[in-house]
Amino acid sequence: MIFDRIKIGVICSLLLCGCNRFAREGEFTLMVTMSETDPRNKLYLFYKGENDCARVDSAVYEEGKFMLKGRVAYPQRAVMRVMWGDQRLPEAFEDGVDYTNDAIFVFLEKGEIRVAANKTLRGAVVSGTPSNNDFQVYTDSIRFYRDWLDDYRERFGKAYRDRDGEALDSLNKENIVVKKKKFEVEKKYFDCHPGSLVSLDWLVRSYNIAREKSTILPLFESLSEQVKNSIPGRKYKELLCTTLSVEPGNLAPDFTAEDVMGKNVMLSSFRGQYVLLDFWASWCGPCRRENVNVLRVYERFKEKGFAVVGYSLDSSEKSWQNAVKQDSLPWVQLSGLGVVCVDVAKLYGVSAIPSNFLIDPEGRILAVDLRGEELEKALEQVLESREW
Repeated sequence: MIFDRIKIGVICSLLLCGCNRFAREGEFTLMVTMSETDPRNKLYLFYKGENDCARVDSAVYEEGKFMLKGRVAYPQRAVMRVMWGDQRLPEAFEDGVDYTNDAIFVFLEKGEIRVAANKTLRGAVVSGTPSNNDFQVYTDSIRFYRDWLDDYRERFGKAYRDRDGEALDSLNKENIVVKKKKFEVEKKYFDCHPGSLVSLDWLVRSYNIAREKSTILPLFESLSEQVKNSIPGRKYKELLCTTLSVEPGNLAPDFTAEDVMGKNVMLSSFRGQYVLLDFWASWCGPCRRENVNVLRVYERFKEKGFAVVGYSLDSSEKSWQNAVKQDSLPWVQLSGLGVVCVDVAKLYGVSAIPSNFLIDPEGRILAVDLRGEELEKALEQVLESREW
């Protein structure tokens, strides 16, 4: 495994002399000025406290600002929300920050962090510490995406209400194009700022280690030594070293899980066959529709050395087993409902379903996320010419 040259002695000396920009722990002051807001509003700050436990702090609005003090063990990106104080405690909802005006991201690190906002947090300017200065540059570079998103959501809502399939297809294609542009702009920021923790944070959020490890490794190496040797950098490096790659060409990680009868089944027990490891759930509409395609392909190739192993992400045994019956799925069905040694979905980097892995008779991954005709054509290539 690479990345085995961490200069601990250098890091320690920097910490002792106080020269390291990324101190191991630090007290921060967060000052949020707002030109106009309801005096009943509260500021909520969501971040990781001791032992990475979720922590929520709050502050009231006084003299035109919110003021909050705290301590972090290491620099980190946090969610900040402003809401009425008499409302129930809001959720962090990190994935929804782009969709609301009352929340933004901010970097918590040692020093005085300043946020200047108008009536809402949208468009607020963050500054005061190195990472927040960097983060503002990053935020400015992708501001076009938030502006586009407002208009996109309005157009998507109208098309959805009108049941306009043609417009919805067009909007989905537009979404793909704009998100690709956003990613390209973010990647440019990453390339131009190797000495920023904001770049590391983007790398952590933008790639799936299990599925994109070979892409991530050189990107991580391109960061400055100071960033790689920071606490967030060392945490990510450890994750890189311990996470197995499930990219094509690598061995499929073995695991044991229970089938519908409660019997333990090992993935490696299917060696000698081409196997489709299929992650799905009863509540997943696209999964249920894809079951029809998988069943058709299974019936065509099952006599030629092809097997399917379903892995359900259901939380209800009844819902899972009912869906197996309703969809008439004849292959082995496993789930994480019983006692398992590992989180199989996490092991395979599954962040969305349906998701599948085509595995060869030696246990190596041939392809990932094949759908419909793609799956059928891949099996034609490897099975049609195989002698039995």
